[in-house]
Amino acid sequence: MATLKQRKAIENVVGNGGNITKAMIDAGYSPNTANTPQKLTSSDAWFELMEAYLPDDMLLRALGEDIEKKEGNRKAELELAFKLRGKMVEKTEGKIDVQVLQITGMEIIKE
Repeated sequence: MATLKQRKAIENVVGNGGNITKAMIDAGYSPNTANTPQKLTSSDAWFELMEAYLPDDMLLRALGEDIEKKEGNRKAELELAFKLRGKMVEKTEGKIDVQVLQITGMEIIKE
C-alpha cells in the first residue's frame, strides 16, 4: 500500500511530464532522497500505482488507436507511459544505444 507521500510523488510525476526527482521534492522528500529516484520507482507502491493508473491494456489500446488513426503525435506521451511502467528500457547492444519496449514477454527494439 502506497504512503501518502509516495502517492503524492507519483501524482506529481504524471502532472510534471515525468520528472521524478522534482516530483519527489514537491511531495516532501528530502533532496538527498529525491536524488535517488529508484527508491521510489523500485518500490512496491510504484508498481501498484502504475498498474492502477497505466494498465497495460490501456497503453496498448492507445498505441493501437494512434496506429489506426495516424492523427496527432502522442509518441512522447506513450513512451513516457511505457517508461514509467518499466516496459521501455535503455539498453546498449554493441556500440549502439537502443530503447527496448517489453510487453508480456515480447520485445520491440527501437534504435
